[in-house]
Amino acid sequence: MALVATVVTACGDSHKDGPTPPAPPVKEVARTLVVYMVANNDLGQRGWDDADISEMRAAAASGGLADGRLVVMHQSPEGVSVLKEINAGGGVDTLRMYDNSDPSVSIARMKRVLDDVREFAPARDYALVLWSHGTGWLQDGMHEPSVNKAFGLDGTRQMNVTSLAEALKGQNLSFVYFDCCLMASVEVAYELRHATPLIAASATELPNAGMPYDENISMLIQGRLADAASNTFRYYNEMSGSGRTCTMSVIDTRGLDRLADATRRLYATAKPLPTGTMPQPFERGTCRHYDLAHYAELIASDSEALADWQEALDKTVVYANATPKIFNTLNIYRHCGLSTNAVTSPDDMDTRGYSSLQWASDVASALPWAK
Repeated sequence: MALVATVVTACGDSHKDGPTPPAPPVKEVARTLVVYMVANNDLGQRGWDDADISEMRAAAASGGLADGRLVVMHQSPEGVSVLKEINAGGGVDTLRMYDNSDPSVSIARMKRVLDDVREFAPARDYALVLWSHGTGWLQDGMHEPSVNKAFGLDGTRQMNVTSLAEALKGQNLSFVYFDCCLMASVEVAYELRHATPLIAASATELPNAGMPYDENISMLIQGRLADAASNTFRYYNEMSGSGRTCTMSVIDTRGLDRLADATRRLYATAKPLPTGTMPQPFERGTCRHYDLAHYAELIASDSEALADWQEALDKTVVYANATPKIFNTLNIYRHCGLSTNAVTSPDDMDTRGYSSLQWASDVASALPWAK
């Protein structure tokens, strides 16, 4: 991969003084927050990336970085990828420029960016914001050789959630905040459960403006993920009309193994959905994301298994909130904080690559009608 690094050239007769002394070590900070911004799509074309970067700069200029650093991998609408740091004064410093040998939604590029962040902005802790389009668990993205359309849209290329899990393996991120649509899916969270202990995301579509970065950056630098998620919800819930649209969740992935066990037991004795009934949908039009709790309640046949399942869910979803409607058209009458694919037949297990997901093989396969 060809990379072009920023070069600083000294002036004067330095050759008279012998070898150039080594640069001083880069100071390690408490936390480096990485915003991975894939804007080679309509979001970038409409300027939402520039608007959010302006908000980040305002947050930094007002003291929001504290003992932390803010690094942005910004892929522009023209497909140019640059690693930038937003400094404490609100300025922007270029750290590295990337060529187009790898898409920004490839495993190789994401790993390289995170390696570069550790080199340029060392910290005792790292956290990640993923900025782009999102389609939840749908496996419509690139099929890379190392793995079997969850995150990102780089032109026409997307990243499967299985690929995202591979890219984040071993990164030891304290949290991941999805500033994109539909990523508060139990399938997504389960796939990422070994990559990070905490995930913030939306079960539904989000407005194009995304989170209020000028308000949230300081919270994220401090590790206050639930506060940032709650603030995003407040920001939209205070609006009126179609602007009042938001769902937000914070998921403790350390509870997902217990939730998977409880769900598997509940699914093993499940009864079919009542005729003509589907759980709370989280998408307008064709839907692949439904409220997990509503689905579990509709098919449960064992009250004790359902009670145990609810306890596991309560320990996994640590924050959840929803406006009454999404874009003033989709009524939200149930919202537990996690969505799921409501499997009703074996065909649903094979749709959009669902069977390639760990939740499908470990949990949904226990449904009597999934075989």
